[in-house]
Amino acid sequence: MKRFIITGMALVLSLVISNNALAAGTDVYANILNKLDKLACTAPEKLPAFYGKGLVIMADDKRALLENRVRDYRQMMSDFRDVKCEVQRQVLSGHAGNKVGYVLVDEIISITSKSSHADERQHNVCNYNFVKEGSGWKITLEHCSSLPDYSIGPADDALYYFHNPLY
Repeated sequence: MKRFIITGMALVLSLVISNNALAAGTDVYANILNKLDKLACTAPEKLPAFYGKGLVIMADDKRALLENRVRDYRQMMSDFRDVKCEVQRQVLSGHAGNKVGYVLVDEIISITSKSSHADERQHNVCNYNFVKEGSGWKITLEHCSSLPDYSIGPADDALYYFHNPLY
């Protein structure tokens, strides 16, 4: 019986240590993503500094260009008054190496505006790959796939059935 208790305690302790190591190792990537979130609706022209050479951005099954994304954010800021962008992100998995790392995240993005009463939400699972360039980390792959957002009801969003194809 003592053997099972000690084995159980060792297993729990190893899980706690590995989860803390994962969090500590991937925190640098999560911090970069948080910086990007803050710039997207305030200063999108600063976004390219966070991306590396040979960047690939995939949104569902389409490839996106960074310069088009910057232009779209800038257009959104000029079209809407008091744009507010919020991202809720949870790191599901990741690895931090010396020169390469990644995080797999579950994220919900919400964009609201007072001028058009817009409230657009998008639920994604994303993979971000990072490469060490010089002394800083740069994103070289961003691949996001849309997920149904069950927190959005039909009365909350005109695009409910688009976000939730399984109804």
